[in-house]
Amino acid sequence: MCGICGIYDRTRPEIAEDVLLKMRDVMVTRGPDDAGKYIAPHIGLGHRRLSIIDISAAGHQPMHNEDKTVWITFNGEIYNFPDLRDALVRSGHVFSSFTDTEVLVHGYEEWGINRLLQKLNGMYAFAIWDSKKKELYLARDRVGVKPLFYMEKNGKVYFSSDIKSIFLSYEKELTLDFHAIDDFLYSYCIPQERSIFTEIKKIPPANYAIFKKGGTSFHEYWDLSFASKIKMTEDEYIEELSNRLFSAVKRRMISDVPLGSFLSGGVDSSLVVALMATISGSPVKTFSMGVREESYNELKYARMVAQRYSTDHHEFIVEPDALRILPGIVWAYGEPFADSSQIPTYYVSRMTKEHVTVAMTGDGGDESFCGYSRAAAYYYAWRYRKFFSGFFRNGVLPALAGGVSAALGRRLASGKIKTLTEYGRGSFKDSLSIGGIFGRSFREEMYTPGFKQKLAEYDPVKVFETHLECADGTDEVERLLYIDIKTLLPNDFLTKVDVATMMNSVEARSPFLDYELMEFAAKIPSEIKMKNGRQKYLLKKLAQRFIPHDAIYRKKWGFGIPIGFWFKKGEMRALLNDILLGKRAAGRGYFDHGFIRRLVTEHLEGKADHAYRLWALLCLELWHLMFIDKVISKSQNLLTF
Repeated sequence: MCGICGIYDRTRPEIAEDVLLKMRDVMVTRGPDDAGKYIAPHIGLGHRRLSIIDISAAGHQPMHNEDKTVWITFNGEIYNFPDLRDALVRSGHVFSSFTDTEVLVHGYEEWGINRLLQKLNGMYAFAIWDSKKKELYLARDRVGVKPLFYMEKNGKVYFSSDIKSIFLSYEKELTLDFHAIDDFLYSYCIPQERSIFTEIKKIPPANYAIFKKGGTSFHEYWDLSFASKIKMTEDEYIEELSNRLFSAVKRRMISDVPLGSFLSGGVDSSLVVALMATISGSPVKTFSMGVREESYNELKYARMVAQRYSTDHHEFIVEPDALRILPGIVWAYGEPFADSSQIPTYYVSRMTKEHVTVAMTGDGGDESFCGYSRAAAYYYAWRYRKFFSGFFRNGVLPALAGGVSAALGRRLASGKIKTLTEYGRGSFKDSLSIGGIFGRSFREEMYTPGFKQKLAEYDPVKVFETHLECADGTDEVERLLYIDIKTLLPNDFLTKVDVATMMNSVEARSPFLDYELMEFAAKIPSEIKMKNGRQKYLLKKLAQRFIPHDAIYRKKWGFGIPIGFWFKKGEMRALLNDILLGKRAAGRGYFDHGFIRRLVTEHLEGKADHAYRLWALLCLELWHLMFIDKVISKSQNLLTF
């Protein structure tokens, strides 16, 4: 796992070495073990190395082919590289290392960029410079595990694993993208291909870009299809799923440095640990995070799994003063990001680094196997739409549901009825606008007239709607899974894990993101994966072979922290008053300050739960203070600000 960067100048042969090195060394935590550069006419490549495979000096990057006409800077892991290496050796290629990086160099020579990418099983972002063609290739893995930013400006192309490399190294001021702020306040994150700056974009997952003197082109090399299905019995599905997940775990256990696993206590990470234990010849090192507030604490379930497999288990308790590290976290992401589980993910990564360099995760299981409650909502809404006419769905039943919900308050049954009628009215496309941390009515009231004018009626829901045409699932649940895999998975969940682990120089690997496993899961009908609306039904049936029953069949919590409770305590309460309600925040012109003050008051007085909204607003303001106003640093004590 590494950090990559570079500059391609279409017009001038000279590359500013000082700028390239500044870009590279912003990313020292992504690669603390080694640093390299390659500079030639029109091109400069930079690399920071976290040594995982072939940790000798032979793995130094940027790396080249035999005659030095092809160069690469690579971030990630190619899990099937031994097989690819054998094929390339048989074709006459000569290797000087045992790295997966060199497989990419010779693979490009042998097969070209598109065929090479078709053959890769892994997580990656890389740049290849072909000096004969004078072409730069930027490529990103199928689901977007590894980030890759780029900017084209004045004949130059800048690229990096970290947006800060470009932002901090570019000599002129960049332009804030107000649409990105609107996206962020809806989704916790900024979706590709957008970034917080108008000039900086992201290479989309499963895409590669070709930059040459005559222009730029983008090419998609993979997409996930739900159209075709495999007919099996339930037991046959489970057996095949078990075999494929086992293979995915085994592939990811290749490492020349110590390896362990995050263990949340949920089904996904517990299954990964169980399969690791069957493969490993020594106790698996496992790492869990908890909080003192019992309703958020999953440690007892993680302990069940750790005890069953006699793992070398480690735990960390996150306290409210963890938010002292917030400036460092805001710095690490480089653009606004507000998934509050970024805090525990950082801490479990920090603890993990004390013992291992590589950690398995359970990321991706929910997206392929219907793990989120939203999938259940779409499951029932799809049937609701089929059963009731538009007159009943869009008028009579929502009115009745609203009355029942008002009468029963927050009781579970009334909430489910209201959710059903909300998701079931209108069309599937209409339902995509439900939710969002700040929904349409909130944003309408919160934004100032000036900010609304800058947005020009932009709608952040369109980020999700753009994937509708390619969502070829046989029902609405599958269409939702496709959209989540294209949007929330790379933009939120994988970004969170990548940044938190790289802050601590840890490599994260997720077997559930194995593209062959994902393709198999897409061929399983949703009514099998989610039988009778039960989330993760099929995966839980598999888990029964490996995991204690109580750890499987329980309420899904997620990797969260009690941020709403913490906001009501002294230091965090002061943070809201001093920063979110401060003069700088009020002067930005985005929000009606009276509305923000009302949100804070309602939350502190217990009249409403605005925890995640306040967290998003706080993260946005801290980002401005750090990157735009430049009045706080990553090591800032916010209590003295």
